[in-house]
Amino acid sequence: MTKISPYVNVRETFQLLVRVFGMLQKDGAQGCGVSVIQSHILYELGKRPNISLNDLAQLLMTDTSSLSRQVQQLVELNLINRLPDPNDRRYVVLSLTSDGEKKQLHITESMELYLGDVFASIPAEKHEQVFETLRLMNQALNNTPFKKQPSSQ
Repeated sequence: MTKISPYVNVRETFQLLVRVFGMLQKDGAQGCGVSVIQSHILYELGKRPNISLNDLAQLLMTDTSSLSRQVQQLVELNLINRLPDPNDRRYVVLSLTSDGEKKQLHITESMELYLGDVFASIPAEKHEQVFETLRLMNQALNNTPFKKQPSSQ
């Protein structure tokens, strides 16, 4: 008889959360005329203006070549500026244009409304518990190196 891991429910819960939240992000982003990764770029630049492409790639956990293509599309849509780094002109920094700020704000407001509806269905006295659990999981995920799957023989 196969032994079931105690973490099966955790995995299933994460998969469902990722799917549902991913669909929300996809709908929200596409409703604003950008892809999900582009909405993530706008969000991060809203929080951290004048960041390098390499630093942004690290934050988004993606490679710079993929990110560069997305950034270029956002530059062409006049949502992002690429400017020389004032500290080292060999590099560029990224920031939102005024149109980019408006787009980012619209996406943020949409997400806030949705998450407000989600938390409306959770008892108010449990909100802090949910936040704390999410913070703990995020911290644990960030502190645990990805391990390769065992090889099947």
